[in-house]
Amino acid sequence: MKNQIKYLQNIFYDLLNDYGKVFIVVKYSEKTVIGTRGFTAQEKEKGIILVFNKDNYKKLKWTEDGSIVAALHFGRNNRPENCFLHYDDIIAVYSPEAMVKIDRWDILNKEYDYKQGKKTPEVKKEKIIDRKVISIDKYRNKTEKDL
Repeated sequence: MKNQIKYLQNIFYDLLNDYGKVFIVVKYSEKTVIGTRGFTAQEKEKGIILVFNKDNYKKLKWTEDGSIVAALHFGRNNRPENCFLHYDDIIAVYSPEAMVKIDRWDILNKEYDYKQGKKTPEVKKEKIIDRKVISIDKYRNKTEKDL
């Protein structure tokens, strides 16, 4: 099976070339570095959406394992920050102009399990016979016939 990140990489370049702008959703971890800026408290909890267009990055390179190394520009002053986006932290690639979003389900499933503090729930099979059946006869309204 191909690595999911390779698909994201191909889609990233297709969207960037065709539409001029691509968004990448990145979750917080110790492996990912956003220059000296770092992650805010809110970004640590919810992740960060990074915008790539023709003017806001330099030296973009995808490593062999699927991580991204680039100098991204942030803020009003367009200050460059050296970034390393670890491949395990890249959640999705999307483009509103193309109306396309590609999520990594392997990461989303891990996140769900991590947040819940448990493994993926397993479906338990129950037999109807094993359940206790309660008659509702005594709860029915009595009619004149019954009196």
